[in-house]
This record gives sequence, C-alpha cells and structure tokens, in this order.
Amino acid sequence: MGKYKSFILLLTVFLQGAAIVFLFFNLWVSILLFIIYGIAILALFILTVIERIKEKEEEKNNDYRDY
Repeated sequence: MGKYKSFILLLTVFLQGAAIVFLFFNLWVSILLFIIYGIAILALFILTVIERIKEKEEEKNNDYRDY
C-alpha cells in the first residue's frame, strides 16, 4: 500500500501545481484538475485510514501485556 500512497501523493502535488498554472490559460481545465486533485486527496485519506485500521488490528493481535 506504500506504493499507492506515494503515487497518489505525487499525483496530488502535480495536479495542484498544474491546476494553478492552468488558471492563467484555461479556467475549465483548471477546474477539472482541481476536482481530480480533490478526489486524489480523498483517496489518500481513505488509504491512510485503511492502513491505520490494519495497524490497530495487528496491535490487537500482538498484545502481550497479560504475560
């Protein structure tokens, strides 16, 4: 999942920069890039939450406090 997170993070940086540049050239393309940027941020958030849930399950399975 680390590959997906780093790819989406790189994509968000590129999309944000491209959307700002396209603000000066074409407004509709810029709006489309900002929408895709928002979707990528949402996907990054979802992947982070899923990863955190898996870490919590691993911690629960490897809890050795009662020994």
